[in-house]
Amino acid sequence: TQEIIKKKELPYGVIELRSDNILAFRPCVNCFKEYNLEILKELHQEFVAITDGKPKPYMADNSYITGIVNKEEQAYIHENFSDFATHSAIITHSPIMKVLINTYNRIFNPKVEIRLFSSEEQAVNWLQNE
Repeated sequence: TQEIIKKKELPYGVIELRSDNILAFRPCVNCFKEYNLEILKELHQEFVAITDGKPKPYMADNSYITGIVNKEEQAYIHENFSDFATHSAIITHSPIMKVLINTYNRIFNPKVEIRLFSSEEQAVNWLQNE
């Protein structure tokens, strides 16, 4: 079983550094529906702080996220993702999110590989074996 080594609670979700070396973000199901540039910048700072500036496998449970990330936000992610993530697993059931991530991967040719999964178990398995 995984232990949480470090945890940071934010008004819109929880950041966890797990004993298996995975950095996880769990957005608040009831209060958080979409990312914006301000939140991305705050998350970036918190992720770098909790990992001590050493990139880790990253997992975000975006199962309940409905918002669309615009081009400016995608560019910010592209420029800053590698500061805290070695590769990234996003949990989603959204067809829109799948189109967004596939488009992002095509446009930016990202430094950090992003894969989509429908369950946390699949995401963790991929992150641990990459």
